[in-house]
Amino acid sequence: MLKTSSAFLPAVLGLGVIGFAFSTLVERAEATPTVAMSRTYEVTITNLTANQIISPPILVTHDDSARMFTPGAAASPELAALAEDGDNSGLATLLGNSAGSFDVVTAAGGIAPGTSITLTIEADGIHRWFSMAGMLVTTNDAFVGVDSMTVDGMLDSGKFFVPVWDAGSEANSENGMYIPGPPFGNGGAHDPATPEGFVHLHSGIHGIADVLPETYDWGAYGALVEFTRL
Repeated sequence: MLKTSSAFLPAVLGLGVIGFAFSTLVERAEATPTVAMSRTYEVTITNLTANQIISPPILVTHDDSARMFTPGAAASPELAALAEDGDNSGLATLLGNSAGSFDVVTAAGGIAPGTSITLTIEADGIHRWFSMAGMLVTTNDAFVGVDSMTVDGMLDSGKFFVPVWDAGSEANSENGMYIPGPPFGNGGAHDPATPEGFVHLHSGIHGIADVLPETYDWGAYGALVEFTRL
């Protein structure tokens, strides 16, 4: 089912330890939950960057057959649309039609630097994986994202830092002609150079063209996600 938050805020890994394990960041129950044990979570996403806006994020709970993105594999066209232009509509449709998805939630607006947005999402014993994504809009194809973190067994709350990924779908030219976010505003225009071709950890802004690293780089992480079970 597809839900859209009514909340609106104005309009994502720096290179942390690659071997981080999301499962160490949440508490788990000893027993595997049954399908009937549906749980509702309040999810707060905080933008940790100094000057990057995070596009309206999309969240999904799903089983182990569904993936929003896969590190090391090519980005889907729908993920590329989010990572290059902040457009989450294709992913929302794709995931909403997936038999492996349980709850798909999209925010109505982006997340400004230093601010937060709170959404609610449901999970159950089969659909106990959580994924999310939102573009860092003053980039070619960087996005803050979570890939298939298990949420079952969180007792009351949990939080974790979210890395920034490179979708590998557009070359990181840092040319303002191909940047949708401020101060450029060129959404829908994509650098024709050959991209990397697979999702990987983003190496940040390097100042090779129009995007200033002292303004738009993000350091270690792009966002903080906090869970509270309702």
